[in-house]
Amino acid sequence: MTMVLKTITLVSSTLVYSILCLSFIGLPAQAQSNTFANCDLGNDLSGRDLSFGNFSNCNWRSINLRGANLSGAYLNSILLNPKLQSYQRRATEEVSSDLTNANLQGADLTLANLERAILTNANLVDARLFDADLTSATLENAKLDKVFAPVVILYEANLKGATLSLGDLTGASLASSDLSNTYLYRTKLSYADLQNANLSGANLTEANLTEANLTGANLTGANLTGANLCNATMPDGTVSQQGCP
Repeated sequence: MTMVLKTITLVSSTLVYSILCLSFIGLPAQAQSNTFANCDLGNDLSGRDLSFGNFSNCNWRSINLRGANLSGAYLNSILLNPKLQSYQRRATEEVSSDLTNANLQGADLTLANLERAILTNANLVDARLFDADLTSATLENAKLDKVFAPVVILYEANLKGATLSLGDLTGASLASSDLSNTYLYRTKLSYADLQNANLSGANLTEANLTEANLTGANLTGANLTGANLCNATMPDGTVSQQGCP
C-alpha cells in the first residue's frame, strides 16, 4: 500500500498563494511541440509567428514583439522588462518591451516579468499569468477574458477599457491601477488589493470581490449589480456584507 501525505501550511499572509500554487501543475502540451534551441532570435520579432514555441526563461528585455503571434507559447519566467539602452557607452533611457497588438491567446506567462511592458490591444484570452509581474504595464483595450492570473502583480498598471470577463485574478495586486471602463463580468477578484484603484465606469456585474481591499478606490459609475462584496473593505473603509450568507 502506498501512502501519500499532503501537508498544506496555511499562514495568514500567504493563504491564497499557497492554495493556488497547488493548482498550477504542468506544461501545456501545445508548447512542447515547437521548442526553440535558444532564445537568440534578435531584438525585432515584430509580426513573427512564434505560436506554440517554448521560450521559457528567455531574456527578451526591451524586445519588439509588435503584432507577433505567440498564441499557445510557453513563456514561463521570461524577462520582458525594460533595460537601459546606451549611446556612446552612456546610459540613456530604459526601453520597454513592445507587445502592441500581439497575439498571446492561451500563452503561458507564469512568473514572467512584464514590468512596464506595452500590451496595448494585445490578445491574452485564456492566457496564464500566474504570479506574473506587470507592474506599471500598459494593457489599454487588451483582451484578457478567461485569463488565469491569481496573485498577478498589476500595481499601477493601465488597463483602461480592457476586458477581463470570467477571469481569475484571485489575490491580485491592483493597487493604484487604472481599471476605468473595464469589463469585469463574473471576474474573480477575491482577496485582491484594489487600494486607490480607478474603477470608474467599470462593469463588475456578478464579480467576486470577497475580502477584496477597495480602500480609496474610485467606483464612480461602476456597475456592481450582483457582485459579491462579502467582507470587502469599501472605499470609505467600511466592511461590506453584500453577498454574505
